[in-house]
Amino acid sequence: MQVVMYVLGEFVIEHQRGVKNIQKEVEHLPNDNDFARQQRIAKTILDEKVQERLLQVAAECFDPSKIYLDAEEETAMQNVFSSTPKPLVLVIDPIDGTLRYLLGEDGFSICVGLIENGAITASLVYFPSRKEFYFIKNGYVYCKQGNKLLKLSAPKEKDDLSIYMNSRVVGRVVSNLYRQGFKLTSDTDGLVSWPDALIKCIKGEYGACIFHTPQVRDILLGTMISKMAGGYACDWQGDPIIWPSGGRIPRIVFGFNPKSLDMFSCLQDI
Repeated sequence: MQVVMYVLGEFVIEHQRGVKNIQKEVEHLPNDNDFARQQRIAKTILDEKVQERLLQVAAECFDPSKIYLDAEEETAMQNVFSSTPKPLVLVIDPIDGTLRYLLGEDGFSICVGLIENGAITASLVYFPSRKEFYFIKNGYVYCKQGNKLLKLSAPKEKDDLSIYMNSRVVGRVVSNLYRQGFKLTSDTDGLVSWPDALIKCIKGEYGACIFHTPQVRDILLGTMISKMAGGYACDWQGDPIIWPSGGRIPRIVFGFNPKSLDMFSCLQDI
């Protein structure tokens, strides 16, 4: 799958300039601002082409009748996979960050994940323009940058007071966090994307990333935090996440131990 993702990465880079936004119909959530809406409706014909190729490869590697699919786009190959929930779930986002792709930026990625009985067993996130490939292998997290392979570990130093969150985090929680002295960065203005926020968390620039109702396929980098020594993915009560069969997770936090009791106390006022 990694080789195919490299090839598809070159394909989308080659066609990035001049590609059209054909848009799509999506659900509109009450707290979404204009930038969030623009991100959610962004779509190109390449999203479908990349997804179809990924699904073809998956169907060659697994028995598709035993796999439930959580994919971003509606394409023909979806019909090959099970339409009813199964213990094994394939998660695909062919171009995560399509709006950034359309704007000619480098923060878009190709994402593939596997969930088995509520646990993440595989996670692959490739940034074609950056030539950065994040993946889990044998329980460890790696980042391949060109020909250089790095084994990732928890940050030696981190800014526990800096927190990233998406705009759907309710106002009472935001107020609580401010009162406790946390420095908050929101996705509202689009300056820091979800993937980049999770990478910053891995580097220690954020103490935690807090999300309200994210799609599983949009936070696959967070699954890698949970696989790293001292890393966690938990709900707002601090309990470990049992990954669903795709779709949205109600509330989730990513970070590294020790978990901030002050932060989690702020999350309880919902």
